[in-house]
Amino acid sequence: MPIMSQPAFGPKLSIGFITGGALFIVWTLVWRYTIKSGQDLTPNEQFFFYGVLLTGATILTIGAFLGSIGRAARKVELPPTDETTRAEANVQAGAAANPNPGVAGAVMAPGMAGVAPAAAGMPVAPVPAAPPAPPAGTAPAYRR
Repeated sequence: MPIMSQPAFGPKLSIGFITGGALFIVWTLVWRYTIKSGQDLTPNEQFFFYGVLLTGATILTIGAFLGSIGRAARKVELPPTDETTRAEANVQAGAAANPNPGVAGAVMAPGMAGVAPAAAGMPVAPVPAAPPAPPAGTAPAYRR
């Protein structure tokens, strides 16, 4: 399957949003300065004029931000570069050179004797025997 079979959505959507927002703004201003030229707007006309004008500005702004988001998404979709591959190899080599010391001599908890060890070939520590039960008829000694 090709790497870029589904390219980022951002650039196409960004162009659409910028175009739509600009058209909202242009046609709102055309209406205001041609049809309503020299006339005062009623409160309802003002409401719709500013509402449509700000809607166009908002859509235009969203389109502008989608462009940068699309460019960032495009970079993420590309295969890793040699620099990132080298950095990951260094991290893996460092992890292999310094294994976690807590795993090598791990002791299994009581009752876990039937559970297989995490890695094949790891020795399993013997399960310690349970402490002997107190003789029948004796009460345990508690301190107050």
